Amino acid sequence: MSIDKLIAKIPTMSPDERKTMRANAEAKAATGDANAAKVLAALDAQDAEENRLTQQARAEKVVELDQASPTARVKLAFELEPTTPGEDKLIQTLLDHPGSTNADLTALHGWRDGAWDMQFGYMCAKRQDFLWPLEPAVRNDLAPNIDMLTIKTRDEEGVLRYRLKPEAIEAFKLLGFRVKSL
Repeated sequence: MSIDKLIAKIPTMSPDERKTMRANAEAKAATGDANAAKVLAALDAQDAEENRLTQQARAEKVVELDQASPTARVKLAFELEPTTPGEDKLIQTLLDHPGSTNADLTALHGWRDGAWDMQFGYMCAKRQDFLWPLEPAVRNDLAPNIDMLTIKTRDEEGVLRYRLKPEAIEAFKLLGFRVKSL
């Protein structure tokens, strides 16, 4: 296959295929292969274009935040900063066990020392700028990050119990999480 035909295929290749192609081209470039430099330049151009498109889509979503409803704001926050597999589990655990205590939720993850609320709060903090309304006067920097998405209530013994806010439940449902029927 000619080098030009190979380069023409780059936009249709998967990231793994491009990674393999890059490794091969870098190895050939080390030997002075002139075509390898052309392939590397084409791979760099493809990466730059994909990054530009990603940044453009991200900027468009950020603009949407200003007019977004609470549900849309949560959904956009998690589209702009996608969840990790561990964060998926944090969210799904609370969706599956509303009204649970921090100790209960922590145990469901196999952790100790009440780590669930800290991890959930960290997840919210990563998206803080997207979750809070854009008007600075409304933002309360003293509120724990977990309060962005949860409602805490005390039971008869004074133990805190957590559940997701209705707008968070609806947003996570739109994002493909499994939501129990209430």
